[in-house]
Amino acid sequence: MAPDPAPLVGRDDELAALRRTVDDARRGDGGTVVVSGEAGIGKTRLVAEVLGGLGPDVLVARGQCADSGSGPVPYAGLSGVVRDLVDALGAADVLAAAGPAADALGAVLPGLVAQRPGVASGRGPEVLADLLATLAAERPVVVVLEDLHWSDDAARSVLDRLARAAHGTSLAVLATYRSDDVGRRHPLRTTLAELDRARLAARLEVGPLDADGVAALARAVDPQAGADGVALAELVERSGGVPFYVEELACCLGADLPLSLRDVLLVRYSQLSAGAQELCRAVAAAGQRAPLDLLATVLGEDTLAAAEPAVREAVDAVVLVVEADGYRFRHALLQEAVADELLPSERRRLHTAYAQALAALPATVPRLAEIADHWWHAHLPDRALAAAVAGQAAAGHDAASSTAVALGERALELWDLVPGAEQVTGTTHHELLLAVAEAQHSASRLDRALALTRQALAEWPADDAAGRASTLGQVAVHMLRTGDESGRALLDEALATAPPDALGTVGPLLRLKARTAMLDGDHVTAVDASDRGLVAARAAGDRALEAVLFNTRGVARVDGGDLDGVADLEESRRLAGDDWDAMSRFHTNMSDQHLKLGEFEQARALAADGADGARERGAGWGIRAMLEGNVAEALIGLGRWDEAAAWYERSVPLVAPSQFAVYLTERWTWLTLWRGDVEAAQAMGRRYRTPWMRHDRIEMQVRSRVRTTLAELALERGDVDEALDLVRPVLEPGRLTGAYALALLVVAARALAQARAQGRTVDDAPFRETLAATAWPTHELWATLFAAELGEAPWSAVAASGPDDGAPAHWRPYALLRDGQAHLDAEDRPGARGLLTAAVEAADVIGAGLVSARAAALLDDAGLAARRPRGASPAAADGLAGLTERERQVLDLVAQGLTNGQVAERLFISRKTASVHVSAILRKLGVASRTEAAVRARTASSS
Repeated sequence: MAPDPAPLVGRDDELAALRRTVDDARRGDGGTVVVSGEAGIGKTRLVAEVLGGLGPDVLVARGQCADSGSGPVPYAGLSGVVRDLVDALGAADVLAAAGPAADALGAVLPGLVAQRPGVASGRGPEVLADLLATLAAERPVVVVLEDLHWSDDAARSVLDRLARAAHGTSLAVLATYRSDDVGRRHPLRTTLAELDRARLAARLEVGPLDADGVAALARAVDPQAGADGVALAELVERSGGVPFYVEELACCLGADLPLSLRDVLLVRYSQLSAGAQELCRAVAAAGQRAPLDLLATVLGEDTLAAAEPAVREAVDAVVLVVEADGYRFRHALLQEAVADELLPSERRRLHTAYAQALAALPATVPRLAEIADHWWHAHLPDRALAAAVAGQAAAGHDAASSTAVALGERALELWDLVPGAEQVTGTTHHELLLAVAEAQHSASRLDRALALTRQALAEWPADDAAGRASTLGQVAVHMLRTGDESGRALLDEALATAPPDALGTVGPLLRLKARTAMLDGDHVTAVDASDRGLVAARAAGDRALEAVLFNTRGVARVDGGDLDGVADLEESRRLAGDDWDAMSRFHTNMSDQHLKLGEFEQARALAADGADGARERGAGWGIRAMLEGNVAEALIGLGRWDEAAAWYERSVPLVAPSQFAVYLTERWTWLTLWRGDVEAAQAMGRRYRTPWMRHDRIEMQVRSRVRTTLAELALERGDVDEALDLVRPVLEPGRLTGAYALALLVVAARALAQARAQGRTVDDAPFRETLAATAWPTHELWATLFAAELGEAPWSAVAASGPDDGAPAHWRPYALLRDGQAHLDAEDRPGARGLLTAAVEAADVIGAGLVSARAAALLDDAGLAARRPRGASPAAADGLAGLTERERQVLDLVAQGLTNGQVAERLFISRKTASVHVSAILRKLGVASRTEAAVRARTASSS
């Protein structure tokens, strides 16, 4: 990149902030800074100044998002990052570091590596983020992602992943975006909000220069700028303190300043010769950058060679900037302004030439999108439509959902403008509607997906009964995905109208019927639909569909109490063979059965094997998230809460709103509550409640989980009435069965006990009857906990059970807490002290901050906490005098019951750093556990 013609002025604070982040990364504790500001404010220039001061020990990879006029250019923000890595390390080393899934980088940078056929696409962001994290383990790495206001899904995904990976590593991430181009509904806002909430990124807003800064910059551009004070004052007013405008206007200071923004942008361009202006317009038509080989194809080798003097003139005037393989405009605003200078005939000629030149190259999603945009700008509707349809299909297949949506919606706009659109595109309007609906669903725009699918159904030919039935089934599915339970009736209608001999339609519809019933807990209907679907699948020879139906039937049978249904799940694995979609369903659902049976290690191993297989096959993030989510849930059961919490924090923001997002956000909220961050958990409950309750109506697992968590949150607030309302569906026949009913019944018992403690009369008989009628292998464990909550069984019986017995790991510390509290109420102080101390220690082992804090508070309130010997000073007895200020802060948070991960979040340090501080505190205080350290801290503070 050519150096900027003017020095950086007035940005000392901003420079210092960015340099601190890079220096922290060099020390092994990197981070992310998001730089915002209006167009031309100097964000890129600021980042360039930081990068210019780095030595060869730092690996720099820089990407720049781009807009084609119709939406983000796919992978534009990532291709530069990969290109820089290849330039610095060589292609072979980059691919080796990326591991088995390295071929995914071929979608990001076409030509780097061939992609394996039959492997799920859309994995580029995940593989690239993992690659950068791997490289950062060996040397400092600075990743720059610019112009995120034009970001696609891939760029936002990489930003999120890198921000989560940066802390505690040698990775620094610097991102920029135009604040004036990111409106309320811009998808980048969601990403930034998640990073803010998780405290994973610092924000740096770059504002306008003050009058002194404008004057200094103007004098740097033109040493005579300060000679005319009136002109300089006008420059300050006209530029608004925006450095780009200052530099553009300083060249004509003293003359009449342009009145419009467009004229400001075109000051330098208008001073070029006619030949140089013509060359600039040709470059502008290419987009934000024009590769040399593309320019040579469009203009001709001889013409491009003859234009070298014009190129040099434009570069010397700082209108164009030379890159290794082409040219770009100094600023995107300037490119937009020059592109607007194209005459109609010139626009059509150049955009047509670019489209034809790109069409001669190997087809990739970015190229197909560019081709579609060039035909659009050339105002040739038929070719623009054909290219948009082709690009939409490719983008949808490659999981570039934002591009698929933009091109699909453009195709729908163009359709009526093109005579013979079906012949031009090779598809029908109703088929295009379905394709765009699927893209909208992938982009989490569920309402739009439903609207398009309904329109497709309305247009579907009346004589195509099979197609209409299949489309009606899709309408039903989209309705259910949005939480509209009336989709069930439409699904039945689809089955009723499907021709019996259309096996390719009937089988998939029966699969949808079986799955819908299975999720809702209607086990009889699910098994019946699965049986009928299996007949259709076998008749059609569809082995993959047969595998999925066996899977669904097996889950329905097991959830209904027929444990022999496990044989169906095993049969689904056999039939799946090499079909990864069917195999992944087996790993997901079989591990889920182990979870419900309290077989946490088996669940973890099976789900982890599935996740490993997904990575080896290059499966997309959606499949992996389902499998890794089951691993995280198994870790909760095993008491490995820090590992589980780290996964949720890293992964939940990457999952689009969906049924599965409901599963993950609920578990994350529950874990946050039990780890002791009650305030954050309450906020999460308020945030997610609406989508949770939408899916409560259509899925039994969601019904059980979200009501359990929401009821526990209500009890934390002391709202017993709400808790009792939330648990009542467990009494409705068929609404909850098996393990799902047992979990909610236990919370119901706790709510009943709290109501009685308030002096209220409550009828627990219906809950007891439901408990007695609920059949499940772990029934005895849950029944013991139910009785203990009501004061009818000893808490010691609950405390005696652990993960090896099928009980989640948090039961033991919770039972010790409740038992200790009961001993206190009975005035057995020695017994209470032993039980509560054991509760703190057991809770600390797994990170159950809620239990630890409660038990420690009871010890303190009862005066049972350890005391210093009489006459000993706080410093001598506790060793607190030897702690650093940071260690005192950490100890204070530990004393509040926070885990290492929570301490790290609260103090904006890495988890590893928090662990080091805790170890140092234990050593200096001469204690063996966090509990003893916490007791020392509380004793000192009360003295």
